[in-house]
This record gives sequence, structure tokens and C-alpha cells, in this order.
Amino acid sequence: MVNRIIVAIYIHPDYYPPTINAIFNLSDICNELIVVTQNNCNSENGYPLNVKFIKIGGLKTLFENEQKSIFKKTFSFLSFTYYLLKNSINSNTDLLILYDPIPLFSYFLFNKLINSKVKISYHNHDLPEMNQLRKYSIGWLSAKYEKKALKKVDYFSLPSIERLLSYKLNKSSPHFILIPNYPSKKIYKNTSQQINKKDEIKILFQGSIGSGHCIEEIIELLNKDICGGKLALVLKGKVRNEFKKKIEELAVEKYVEDKIEWHGITPYFEVQEITKQCQIGLAIFKGEDMMNKTLGSASNKIYEYIACGLPILVFDNLHFRKYLTKYKWAVFTDGTSDSLIKAIDYIIKNYNLLSEQAISDFKNEFYFEKAFDKLIKNIRIK
Repeated sequence: MVNRIIVAIYIHPDYYPPTINAIFNLSDICNELIVVTQNNCNSENGYPLNVKFIKIGGLKTLFENEQKSIFKKTFSFLSFTYYLLKNSINSNTDLLILYDPIPLFSYFLFNKLINSKVKISYHNHDLPEMNQLRKYSIGWLSAKYEKKALKKVDYFSLPSIERLLSYKLNKSSPHFILIPNYPSKKIYKNTSQQINKKDEIKILFQGSIGSGHCIEEIIELLNKDICGGKLALVLKGKVRNEFKKKIEELAVEKYVEDKIEWHGITPYFEVQEITKQCQIGLAIFKGEDMMNKTLGSASNKIYEYIACGLPILVFDNLHFRKYLTKYKWAVFTDGTSDSLIKAIDYIIKNYNLLSEQAISDFKNEFYFEKAFDKLIKNIRIK
């Protein structure tokens, strides 16, 4: 048991389930765990009692933070850095875990002030894309100095082995550990799904709702009976107003507006309750950027679906074939209407078998602790 662990993540961990999973597991090995983050939401209920949040600034949504002036964004970053430093130099601190480039950049600015006994670990959820960042912004500077700052840490982890190609590690680099974005057994409980062909079959997409996920193509099918089942679509997550308007107009055009159910951003601990009410997970990612092309082990959505017993519709490309071909609950589609109908038909006909296999594979293979325990063993404080 160690004294104190600091977890630093710039956006509230409720938006990053793998960090929540880490917090739950880290809280088991320390007396006190401090989470330094921005004040993006109020969803601290459900965390272990030894977890304390230090939130920077007044409550603002992610969208409200995006609209802040450069001055206010800089002030927020400096405040975050100050509180991170203040807690890191506490004599009881044994471990500092940094999530994503901005906290790493904060640490890079003050790393010489940290006691050498403090172990430092860095995990990157999503690869920073320099061309998508405004030049000289905090995000841009953090991405620019990420690899230089990486030399100052002891441990480094990613959710996808393919993303390691973006980092030129050598003998002097931090110890690398692969930690896929699987759900935690501490949060996801086993469920068993059973459906009748006459039931409404709800297809769930959770995440950032936008193009490239076959949402529009699924809407085209909502007025069809597939294998005797009535289809509905559940959309859970953040969505830009422009895309939501586009989807609503398409639903009206196809006379299926009553078959689409919207859920906004909710606390992470409520996500599985929504998932359990659905029968099929939509896990199609057509994006060509490096993040979308390396989601085989980095998409927490895929594995949260199967933890609740949902077979999934997955995009048929070489990357997802590599990771998921041998699993019966992963049903491949190229995203065309005929392909989607065939895939959904197969799932409904074989539902109970696929659902049971999904839960079994979560329990035995795709759970967070299986990989994260390797990190804990490596960084165990003497």
C-alpha cells in the first residue's frame, strides 16, 4: 500500500472511461488518490472513498471551454499546472500518472522540482494530430513537446500497439506497457441478453455522434422488418447541432423519427444501464486518421458493448479483421444497405449464442485489469 497517488487529466475523467478504470484500480493500492482536472462536470458520485477531486475553475461544459478566449484558456492551463505542482511536491506523493499531452506538458515545465522518489507514468488516450490544432495554442504546444517531455517519465502506455509507431523509443526511453481500452470488472457487471424476434431490436451507437459510423445508413433501414424484428436506433453521446439537424431531417424524410432515441452526455456510471436496454452495438469507424485506423484495442465502446452482452456491427477492413475475426459476436459489414441487412439478420437469428459468447470473452479476455495489473506491478513503490 502506497501513501498517495496523483492522477492528472485535463478533461474530466468522466469523458475518458479508461482513466476511470485506472482510478478504481489505483485506489486499491494507496491510502489517498488525488485527481487534478478541469471542472467539466459534476459526476464524482460512485468513486471509492479515498478518491478526491481537485477541479480547476467554475463548472463549464467542454463546448463552453472551447469558446473561451485565449487569455482565459491560458489562465486555466496555468491554474491546472499550479495545482498539479502543488500536489505533486507533497512529501506523501509516491506516484504521478499523467493522461494525455497537456498534463504531460505541465509536468515538463516543473519536472525538476519533483522529488526523484516519485514515479512518473504517462498514458496517451488519443494521438495528437498537429494539423488539427491551432498553432501556439496550449494543445499545440503540448503535442509539439510531447516526445521531448516523454524522456522525463518512467513509464509510458498506449491503448494500441500500432500507435507506438508514432514514437521512436530507444534504450533510454521509458518502460512501455500496452493497456487496451477494455472495461473494468469493477464497474461492469455480467448481464445476460435474451430477445424474441417480435421484440424491438435497439441498435446503439455511443461516442462522438457524427459521420463515418453508418448512422445515416442505419436510419434507412428503420422502416424494415429484419428477421421478424422491428429496428430502432439509440444515439448516446455528444453531437454537433449541424449533424443532429441532418439526422432529424433524414428521420422525418424516412418516417422513422419515432424510432430514434437521443441521449446526451451522461455520467459514465449510467452508460451501462442504457447499453443493457439495447441489443446490438454499432462499432463502425470509417475515419482515415491514425486514431480511427488503430481502434482495434483502443475503442472502449466495442468492449463496453460486449461486456453487456451486445453483439456488434463492425467495419470490414484489415485492421478490425486483425483484431476481431475470430470472435463470433463481431459481425462485419462494409456499410452498404445489403451488407447491413445481412449482418443484422445474422445477429438476430443467432442472438443468444452471440450474446453469451460476448459476455464470456469480456470475463476471460477483454477486461481492463488484465493489462493494467502489469503497470501496477511495475510501478509498485518500495
